[in-house]
Amino acid sequence: MIKLVPDPPHTLEENLVRISDILRCASAVAYEAGDHLSGSKRSLALAVVYMIDMARALVDQSIVEVEARSKTVKA
Repeated sequence: MIKLVPDPPHTLEENLVRISDILRCASAVAYEAGDHLSGSKRSLALAVVYMIDMARALVDQSIVEVEARSKTVKA
């Protein structure tokens, strides 16, 4: 039988990468939704895109820091 659901991540770095991927997808969905709107509704949708992108930037920076720490520990 083919397993359709992946195993959950087990490390902090894997969790952060998965969160970043989810935020990237959420940003794309919000952008596409906003692209079909106008006026204040479009502004709200694009504000959501901005907030998601800012959250993703924080997560991506955390990934870099976790990778740097793991290299320091291994050295």
